[in-house]
Amino acid sequence: MSRKKYRWHLSGQEPTEMDLHIMQLEKEGKLVPTRDMVKTPEQIEGIRIAGRVNTGCLDAVAREIHEGMNTQEIDDICMQYCREHNAVPACLNYEGFPKSVCTSINEVVCHGIPKKEDVLKPGDIVNVDMTLSVDGYYGDASRMFIIGGATTPEKEQLVRVTKECLDLGAEAAKPYCTIGDIGHAIQVHAEKYGYGVVRDLCGHGVGLAMHEEPDILHYGRPGTGMVLVPGMVFTIEPMINMGTWKVFIDSDDPYGWEVISGDEKPSAQWEHTFLMTETGVEILSY
Repeated sequence: MSRKKYRWHLSGQEPTEMDLHIMQLEKEGKLVPTRDMVKTPEQIEGIRIAGRVNTGCLDAVAREIHEGMNTQEIDDICMQYCREHNAVPACLNYEGFPKSVCTSINEVVCHGIPKKEDVLKPGDIVNVDMTLSVDGYYGDASRMFIIGGATTPEKEQLVRVTKECLDLGAEAAKPYCTIGDIGHAIQVHAEKYGYGVVRDLCGHGVGLAMHEEPDILHYGRPGTGMVLVPGMVFTIEPMINMGTWKVFIDSDDPYGWEVISGDEKPSAQWEHTFLMTETGVEILSY
């Protein structure tokens, strides 16, 4: 990530306390955000509304998901929810992605494409990742589902620990923390269980587009990376593999999207959209 100057208020206006704090951090050699990464109150309200709709869409999936259904049916649920709530599914046709939602089963790390032939079986673990926009503002989140209500102890632990990684990353996300603080908290917890933290994919800024700066890495060292300041909106979405952290693109996927764990062991992911405030993070979509 290139180093950029923080663009504080226009000339002629007095800098705020936050501006002065950020300017001091920059003088100390910290990587600080550009001014346009900090959302206005009006933008935050629009993103908050989109986040609520996005959460509702995943709630609709949660009510219906069951063994024997196929993942195209999950896509149908999301499309119908978007139509009913004047929302636009952001994934649909994004760089060639053919569906409105990502459905990633077992060893599929992320970007699984819904299809009729992918039928959910008891014990499968499935990530459903939804991003939508409302009036030009974006919400983004994903959840894990255990099909049939039970799976192997190994998969159950993976799903649970991955959610703990998300929660620990959120706890580390304090005003004026660094991205490395978040990544370190996630990495330490995952590696206690011998899991691999995927490094080829990451969280990101969100709100006015589906993907914005900065990248939110899920591994790292405390005190490194960009400083996160109040008004920034971003996702934390750790992808945790039961084995190696390495991944590859499924050669059988004609669209070139589906990401598989390097040793084809199960993978899990949880994602929330967060707003950084003066006291910590607020969840905007989950």
